[in-house]
Amino acid sequence: MNIIITGAAGFVGRHLAGLLLEQNHKILGIDINPDNIDSRIQSRDIDLTSGDKVDGLIEEFKPDRIYHLAAQASVSHSWENPIDTFSTNVFGGVNLLNSVKRHRPGCRVLAVCTAEEYGEPDQQQAIDEKFPIFPQNPYAISKAALDFFALTYSKAYRLNVLVTRSFNHMGPGQSDRFVCSDFARQIAGIEQGRTDPVIKVGNLEAYRDFLDVRDVVAAYISILEKGKNGQAYNVCSGKKIKIADILGTLIGLSTASDRIEVKIDEKKFRPIDIPSIYGDNSRLKADTGWQPGYRLEQSLADTLNWWRDKVKKEERS
Repeated sequence: MNIIITGAAGFVGRHLAGLLLEQNHKILGIDINPDNIDSRIQSRDIDLTSGDKVDGLIEEFKPDRIYHLAAQASVSHSWENPIDTFSTNVFGGVNLLNSVKRHRPGCRVLAVCTAEEYGEPDQQQAIDEKFPIFPQNPYAISKAALDFFALTYSKAYRLNVLVTRSFNHMGPGQSDRFVCSDFARQIAGIEQGRTDPVIKVGNLEAYRDFLDVRDVVAAYISILEKGKNGQAYNVCSGKKIKIADILGTLIGLSTASDRIEVKIDEKKFRPIDIPSIYGDNSRLKADTGWQPGYRLEQSLADTLNWWRDKVKKEERS
């Protein structure tokens, strides 16, 4: 099959490309940073907000599957740059849908969106896909718009479009703009003696649902191959964990655990921060047969080891 991955140079895109390569597909990776795309696949630097360029790409490559991961995915960055976030996340996705409608109406498309769309739920309730959409930050607003566009296009034009509402990812290779990776990077720096033994943190009282990126990409493939058209799927572990417990586990894995001090950094707090959010993955499991394979402790250990290697390489360069 011909497969397009947008955002192929990103954290999830790289893991997805690696898994799909094992299945011997022809893969084209799209990203504004094509040099960072897996060298084993074709790559292209295309701005998805350009409708003409997207049109030409779809007409030329004739994809059978599209994994649309490309996004501005940082909540904190979205508060600082809401217009850029909306343009990238909404206009890029709509251009892709329009081009598929014109040139490859039989192509199956996965629009990757976010659980941030759900807003502020009951803290005791696992969120299923019927939960009301009520986004409370610019990133979530942009993804909610793409979510609605994708499901509306599926219904209106009978396109094979599916949506994920993905909860928190984690794992080796993630940017330190995200909490688990931020903690791991700081700990790795402390272990190497590059920084003082102080970890700066934001809100440790929030509860979130974390899923290993390797389980995430397996879920994406399962959804696109086995999911129902016009359907949204929560991609999550189905469990909530306190951010403070994530930090505690990582510190416990550290060789410097006995000397690490934790300090609150007000700059790391969001303007609005939902106290607790975790998902119900029953629909995903029922429709596709997917099951997670990585324990949280293993994911955190792998993330910390990845940062240890990265910090050592930076020290030698």
